[in-house]
Formats: sequence, C-alpha cells, structure tokens
Amino acid sequence: MENSTYIFNEEKVLLTQLGDEGVAFDIESNEYYTLNETLFKIANGIKNQQSIPEIVDFLLNEYAISDAFCQEEIAKGIQQLMDKKIIFVQAHA
Repeated sequence: MENSTYIFNEEKVLLTQLGDEGVAFDIESNEYYTLNETLFKIANGIKNQQSIPEIVDFLLNEYAISDAFCQEEIAKGIQQLMDKKIIFVQAHA
C-alpha cells in the first residue's frame, strides 16, 4: 500500500464535501457514492496528491487511534475507493 501511488479519477469523478462527510459523483454512470468522514479524508488526500504516509499522519493527528489500526482502515478505504473506480493505482514506467 505505502509503495503504491494512487491517483484520483478526476476525469470521471467529482468529489464534494457535505458537512464532515463527502459525496463522490461518477459522471459516466450518474451514480452518487456517500463517503463517511474518514473515507472522504482519504479520497480528498489522494485527490490533493498526498502520499499514503501523509494521509496516515493526518488521520493519526485527527483521531485517537493506533498506527496499525489507521493503516488497516486506510487499506480498506483504498480498496473501497478502487472498487468504485474513484481512485486507481498509478502505473509505473
């Protein structure tokens, strides 16, 4: 996970914050995905070109959680975002 570079799918997805949570709108399929507060922070971090370690540090400062739990939850969140094609892994040359 940490060695991968993730890219936000800006050509296909619009990301909007609603209160503490967020919504991702797939402009090709016209589907909305509600993102909880943490998932929105992960997606927004990736959109803003933050690395996974930067996102981990940010979330550790936001919440009283362990590093291991944070890493585990980010891995789950990344998989959810990839499943919905909101983000993808950057191909390395």
